[in-house]
Amino acid sequence: MVDDRSAPDKRFLENIFKTDLHCHLGGSIRLETLVELADEQGVPLPSKNIEKLKKTISPSEFGSLEEYLAAFTTTESVLRDPSALERVAYEVCEDAAKENVIYLELRFGPTNYQTDDLSPQRVVSSVLEGMKRAEKEYPIRTGLILCGIRTELERTREAAELAVIFQGRGVVGFDLAGAERGHRPKDLMKAFTPVLKNFVPVTVHAGEGYGAKSIEEAINYLRADRIGHGTKIQENTKLYDYVNVRRIALEVCPTSNVQTQVVSSIGTHPMLRYFRDDLRVCINTDNRTISDTTITNELGKCSKHLGLTRGDIKSLVKAGVKAAFLQPSERTALLDRVDEQFEGL
Repeated sequence: MVDDRSAPDKRFLENIFKTDLHCHLGGSIRLETLVELADEQGVPLPSKNIEKLKKTISPSEFGSLEEYLAAFTTTESVLRDPSALERVAYEVCEDAAKENVIYLELRFGPTNYQTDDLSPQRVVSSVLEGMKRAEKEYPIRTGLILCGIRTELERTREAAELAVIFQGRGVVGFDLAGAERGHRPKDLMKAFTPVLKNFVPVTVHAGEGYGAKSIEEAINYLRADRIGHGTKIQENTKLYDYVNVRRIALEVCPTSNVQTQVVSSIGTHPMLRYFRDDLRVCINTDNRTISDTTITNELGKCSKHLGLTRGDIKSLVKAGVKAAFLQPSERTALLDRVDEQFEGL
C-alpha cells in the first residue's frame, strides 16, 4: 500500500495512472512529425533542425499569453489534410498512453483547420479517427473537445454547431479559447446557443490572461462546468466559494502558466492554496510540444516545488477523473481502477 505521506519519486510518477483534460491538439504535435509533414506539404518552417525548431516553438519563457498562442501559427501550419489530422491525433493519444494516461481529453478549434478542400466536418471526423485508432491499440479512453475562439463570433457558433452534430460520437464537450483580454465571455452567449440548448458540457479558458471577472462570466453566461486555468480565481471570494461548493473543476497547467507569466514560478503557483482549500484541481499539460512537457513532468514539478506527497498526487489524479466529461458509470469504473492501482503499489 502507498505511504500517502511520502514524497513521490520518478518511478512512482511514471507508473501511476493519470488523466489529462486540457491538451490542445495543435500545440502537441511531435516536432519530428511537424518536420516530416512540412516536407511533404511544402510548408516553410523557422528551421528543420529539431533542436533549433524546439527553441523557436517552445522557449522556456514567453512574453505574454498572446506570444505563447502565436507559436500555434507554426505547429498548426501542417494540419491541413485528413491524413495529417488523423496522424497527429493518434500520436498525441499514443504519447499520452505511453506515460500511463488512462483518460485524455484532446481539444482543438475545427474551423481553424478548414480549407476550400477540407470541410469542418471532415476535420472533426479525421481527428476522431486518429483518437479511436489509438484507443484500439492502447489502454486509453479519449474524448474530443471542440473549441470556439473569442475573437471570431461566427466561427465559434459554427464550432458549437459541430459539437452538437458530433455529440455522442466522440465529442464530449465545448471550449472557448483565445486571448482573454478585451474579449468577454458574455459577448459570446449567442454563439454558444447550440451547445447550451443541447446540454453539451462546457469548459472555458478564463482567469489566465485576465482576472476573476472572466471566470465569473464564463459561469454566469456560458454555464461553464470547468474552467481552463482559473489561476486568478482568488481575486473574488464569493466566486471562489461558489466554485468550491459547485465542484467546478480548475484545469491547472503549471508549466504553461509560468511560460505565459501568469505566475512567476511553480513554487508560487496559487494552485497549492486551491488544492488545500479543497477546490477541485486537476493537473494538465496544455500543450505538450509548445510547453515541452508531459503530464508526468507536470506532476513531478508540482511535487518538487509545492511539496506534494503521494497522497496529494492520488487526490489530484482522482480529481481529474471526477471532472472528466464522462458518463457516471465510466467515471466510477476509472476511479475504481485508480484506487485499485494505488492499493497495489
